[in-house]
Amino acid sequence: MTRSISTFLTLLLVLMTAHDADAGREADRLYEEAVRRHADSTPGERFDRYARAAEEGHPVAQYNVAMMYANGEAVNVDYQQAVYWFRKSADQRFAPAQLRLGELHYFGMGGLQPNPRTAFRLFETAAEQGDPDACLNLAVMLGSGDVVPPDTERARSMLQCATEGGNELAAEYREELEAPPEGRFSAALQRSFWHQQEQFWVEMAARFGVREAEEAVGGKNSDR
Repeated sequence: MTRSISTFLTLLLVLMTAHDADAGREADRLYEEAVRRHADSTPGERFDRYARAAEEGHPVAQYNVAMMYANGEAVNVDYQQAVYWFRKSADQRFAPAQLRLGELHYFGMGGLQPNPRTAFRLFETAAEQGDPDACLNLAVMLGSGDVVPPDTERARSMLQCATEGGNELAAEYREELEAPPEGRFSAALQRSFWHQQEQFWVEMAARFGVREAEEAVGGKNSDR
């Protein structure tokens, strides 16, 4: 009896693995087709192709679909759908999706409550993969004590990551990092960090008249 159960579970695992492999190949095929035909497609055709690949589980396609919902490209602006697809992609450790999802958590958009700690964890996961923008976000948060206690050495490491990844704002923070903790990053936060984080969503709000984005950003700005 035990041997039969063990044999059944082994066969089930083999079948599930084969199914996952087939699904992965189909997702790759659909995504590659979407990329190949991107330039000669209408926005609606692009969305449909990326959406098919996203449904099959391709993380980059899921990110692209999320961005299209955020941008209003071929579809109506829908931040909740953007959050859904960013999360799908982020769950597969796609760093740009983790970065964008972290921003939405920070600002409390797309039906999310403002949650800087969740944002910090998402930035942290993206930074572990070398995402320069996430590294910069963490450097500022660690250096200023925003959300977590100040950690100067780790902030320096994150600044180095951001610099090596080509983030042009990283150099502005080096002198700030050597200032006393109570005054550290105050000007830079307003000039660069929040500006960098918010600019994407501000532009979307201005372009499409999305009040949710304007109000979320306005609330953050009024706190500073």
